[in-house]
Amino acid sequence: MNLPEDQLKANTLQRRLGDYLIAAGQLTPEQLDEAIEYQCLYGGRLGTSLIELGFVTEERLARILSKQLRLHYIKPELLMHVAQNILDLIPIKLAHKYQVVPYRKDRGKLYLAMSDATNLANIDELSFQLNHIIIPLAIPEIRLMLALKKHYGLKLSHRFETLEAQLKKRSKAVEKPTAKMVSTDDENKSWPLLGDENKSWPLLGDEEYSREAANDEPCFGPTTSPDDISRTSLFQQLATAENRNDIAKALTAYLGQEFAACGLLMVRSPNVTGWRASLHGAELSGFDQLSIPLNGNSIFSQVVESRSHYLGPVIETPDNRTLLQHFNAKPTQHALVIPLLVRDRLISILYLQDNLEQLELRFAEAQNIAHKTEMSFTLLILKNKILTT
Repeated sequence: MNLPEDQLKANTLQRRLGDYLIAAGQLTPEQLDEAIEYQCLYGGRLGTSLIELGFVTEERLARILSKQLRLHYIKPELLMHVAQNILDLIPIKLAHKYQVVPYRKDRGKLYLAMSDATNLANIDELSFQLNHIIIPLAIPEIRLMLALKKHYGLKLSHRFETLEAQLKKRSKAVEKPTAKMVSTDDENKSWPLLGDENKSWPLLGDEEYSREAANDEPCFGPTTSPDDISRTSLFQQLATAENRNDIAKALTAYLGQEFAACGLLMVRSPNVTGWRASLHGAELSGFDQLSIPLNGNSIFSQVVESRSHYLGPVIETPDNRTLLQHFNAKPTQHALVIPLLVRDRLISILYLQDNLEQLELRFAEAQNIAHKTEMSFTLLILKNKILTT
């Protein structure tokens, strides 16, 4: 099976990042293995997963990225304190489109923090539009997202909002210098390390990896009915998924045509958050803005606590009402809710909404699909471990 060029590039960069960290004594092979597994399940860059798990600090990661990619290094926190006249060099739309934040200007050179500092096409395009020579900077993904939020109003996903709070909590344990506007000699300024973190998995979220390539390969299989064709296609796509979003797209595309509504959610303590959904066969926009607390009274709290499925009415509660509003529905609806477990970790929830008779009739099929989805996640983890370790 041939991987898309972007996926091969991403795997190569991840492997090199892991090698650099292990060689520098900043990471153990076991920690890299766990971070790759975490990334497969929750998405995002490998570096972001390493920070979330507490295996590396932002500053250490920035230094390694600088060596790995042979780019200029700055302390990550300094990107939060850029002078306004420098920020004005990048229009908001351009900053959002390319995910870039300017750091400083030196005559005809513009030092730029970028989401993909190895993308020469983007660098050339930005150089042309801004009429400057672009000098890419090594910066962790999380710090770039926080800077885009502060300087250009970018709305962060639930995952980055949670990680921002996590970083602030870590930083309270260390002495913080007074922040100042950056200057051309900013490399001499200091910023504290983030400190150690426990090794347990925080159930964080699902930021989409911008360099992930969709799996557009056609799927064929011997069938006897349109339903069988769709089901076979679904299973083939689950077996060949190159990233977590391939899994979500295949699952909601099939189930969306079989049930009145379906949704896939991520379990991210202390919330369950929307990932991808379908309503009457069409993709449902805005579902990723759904967030329901696990300590409340919702259909998801019950499933997470019991780690088993639920089939029945969506009872009238404030949290359940919030859920139904995303599907333009009012109480009382009926739903089948199935937890998805990978390596004994509850990572996601499958939500199916329809009349009770339909849900009962297709219960066994839904359970089978959920089980194969768990297998798809496991297979994805194994493939990525082969490619990146």
